[in-house]
Amino acid sequence: MATIWELDFYSRPVLDENNKKIWELLICDTDRQFEWVKECPSNEVNSTWLANQLREAVTASQQTPLKIRFFRPSMSNIITRGCKQAEIPALASRRLFTLSDWLQERMEQVYPQRPGFQAVDPKPLPLQVQAITSLPVPNALMGDRWILVSLTAADLASASEWSMDFGETFQTASLPPDLVIPGIIMISARALPLAAWMSGVDPVFLKFERAAMAGKTQLLLEASADDSWILTSLQAPKDSKAIAEGDSFEAAKQKANGIHFLAVQTSPDVEHFAGFWLLREV
Repeated sequence: MATIWELDFYSRPVLDENNKKIWELLICDTDRQFEWVKECPSNEVNSTWLANQLREAVTASQQTPLKIRFFRPSMSNIITRGCKQAEIPALASRRLFTLSDWLQERMEQVYPQRPGFQAVDPKPLPLQVQAITSLPVPNALMGDRWILVSLTAADLASASEWSMDFGETFQTASLPPDLVIPGIIMISARALPLAAWMSGVDPVFLKFERAAMAGKTQLLLEASADDSWILTSLQAPKDSKAIAEGDSFEAAKQKANGIHFLAVQTSPDVEHFAGFWLLREV
């Protein structure tokens, strides 16, 4: 699969000798095989400095990423311009699983050891967004049905090598091998167009949500920076069994620390995925 980088360019909870917050650029790939850490002088926080760092990172890694994901609304203009100057596509997205863990690790192990550390909110990269209006998936791409399934973390170890047209995984080596990971398979006669569409919206996580209407539950696909898509709607009492399965999925997802997966197939019997995404609700 093509390399994708995750990026954060922001001030850290550490003051320099002039009592000004230190700014830092973090870049990693989705498996953390490549990491780039650079401090930025506070008077050089601009797209030009970022673009120069991106060029250096490309040279050091000997690879040009397919795209760079980021999620800092207040830094959107600088990051977008810097990526454009470096000729690398930028995508605002909540799909920053590796970067979030890395930044959390630095918040706990690196910054507190620095002189001038300032205690802050333990969530260094808040990915929650304000209430979003969920939109239905285009009619032409609606799945025929969905199936609740599960795999273990050990099963997913080789997921990146599976036969699929579209998809994306992340590193699961640190998970207990027997950890049960819940998932949903969308079955569709138009599996390939549906998977292509999902790839374009950048899937982040799935959730079954009780709607304001009494007895109604929706399966939502949260995507990109602030998109939400309705994959299916369930109405009690006629869909009570499916709603109960949705509750089971949410419980299993919580036990798996938010990790789950979405697959798209023409049939559950074929050994090929039109799409497969490892997801995580953070």
